[in-house]
Amino acid sequence: KRGIRERDRYICQVCGKLQESRAFDVHHIDYDKKNCNPTNLITLCASCHTKTSNNRKYWSLYFNKYAQKD
Repeated sequence: KRGIRERDRYICQVCGKLQESRAFDVHHIDYDKKNCNPTNLITLCASCHTKTSNNRKYWSLYFNKYAQKD
């Protein structure tokens, strides 16, 4: 998890907020917790991570488009 946060520079990849005292969450883009490939993981603040719990199809497409930009 630390490596993913470091890769993402401790910044939420949705809203751009910088991590402070509470460590940000590491989200599985495809919602498969067994798939821990770094390309399937992204750093999110608690607020944005909560948003991704609903409308999973939208968020999967959103993050896949995000990943293509790198």
